[in-house]
Amino acid sequence: MFNAYQRRKLQRKIRIYAKLLVFISCCLFCFVSISSFCSIDRATKQSSAVDFLAQKVDINTFGIINTKADTIEFCGQSRKTFQPFIQSFYDMIRTGKRQINILHIGDSHLQADFLTGQARKNFQTFMPGLSASRGMVTPFMKGCPDSYKLSFSSGWQACNIRNNQNAEHKGLWGTTVYTTQSDQSITINVNNRNPIKYDFCSFRVYHSPLRTDENIVINNDSLSYSKKYHAEGYTEFVLNGYVSQITITVTKISADPLYIYGFYFDNKDAGVVYNVTGTNGVAASHYNEALLFVPQLASLNIDLVIVSLGTNDTYEGLEGFEENLTLLVKNIRKAKKNVPVLLISPNECWWHKKKINPRSKQTAEIIHSVAQKEHCAFLDMYTIMGGYGSARKMKNQGLMQGDMVHMTLQGYQLQGDLLYNALWREILN
Repeated sequence: MFNAYQRRKLQRKIRIYAKLLVFISCCLFCFVSISSFCSIDRATKQSSAVDFLAQKVDINTFGIINTKADTIEFCGQSRKTFQPFIQSFYDMIRTGKRQINILHIGDSHLQADFLTGQARKNFQTFMPGLSASRGMVTPFMKGCPDSYKLSFSSGWQACNIRNNQNAEHKGLWGTTVYTTQSDQSITINVNNRNPIKYDFCSFRVYHSPLRTDENIVINNDSLSYSKKYHAEGYTEFVLNGYVSQITITVTKISADPLYIYGFYFDNKDAGVVYNVTGTNGVAASHYNEALLFVPQLASLNIDLVIVSLGTNDTYEGLEGFEENLTLLVKNIRKAKKNVPVLLISPNECWWHKKKINPRSKQTAEIIHSVAQKEHCAFLDMYTIMGGYGSARKMKNQGLMQGDMVHMTLQGYQLQGDLLYNALWREILN
């Protein structure tokens, strides 16, 4: 007889194999049909097969989107660092076993998870059975994305890397919660208005060092689990089953604060895990000040880091931006020596809703310069979204909000599709 854990794994495998069987049958049908009517060489056949797998997203240009510019530029030696990332997709498609981990670092443009959520959905639905895991979850008490939900007991407080004056408690997730009271709980549901339905069989809680009187436990008597503290600064819980919601409880005696920096949820399934960290108002300098940024990033398996910053950095002036962005790239490479880095410029915005921010174009140029010097790839979202004068056009098309800085849901989803297509184009090549 199977226990609940074994039954869940067997059911998961049956669903994946059934989807793959249907998918492979469709591929074979298409291949035979094409071969019957066309005489093409081997290279073309292979390219057609990859095209079929990739399924790039159709883009509505709204009369302003420059799809020809939706191409990644490999600056310096960045193409060489991208090769393992690109090869990993072929390995994943061939074996159906590999997880590919992307981390997207940004600001308020990413906090709501509209842009990144669209890219995640595209990556996790391009082939059956490759929906992967939820990955990073930030402990937002306010401004939480719709794609997951957190509930806190009354004894928690929050701070972020902008307003937290204690650098030793600033980290990769950007937002931190802490409590000075005992028996305080956090409930995390990884499936809230989510197009992909996740579950997990293990998760990490990143936290400050536990004192002898402190403990973190799962508040579920019917769920058996093991846990282990890791020197990298997190406790890992391994469950005897799969769930989509969990409640953790902190017990303590002292009045000293215990900090929770973030969570990471995994189900061990193959596919693309698209992680995101973004907090309203942050700039590159805030991540550089976070003492936990490097060690926490080092603890994760990351195959590609994407950086979308610049709006807040240059809203009032350009001073220090190039140095701060350069240092951020160096810190990323300090944590992950050979990881490929993709820098994305922000689209045009207005300054205090009065006029076009004259620094929008200069911001893109500075990001491009850093990419060249630091051997990063570069995606010019400023040009893709229409360049100079495009903000008003985006507003008129319903792509930009009235503050003339942030995009609407439709606008962010469009940018998520553009990012996805740009990456897929390189995989196809």
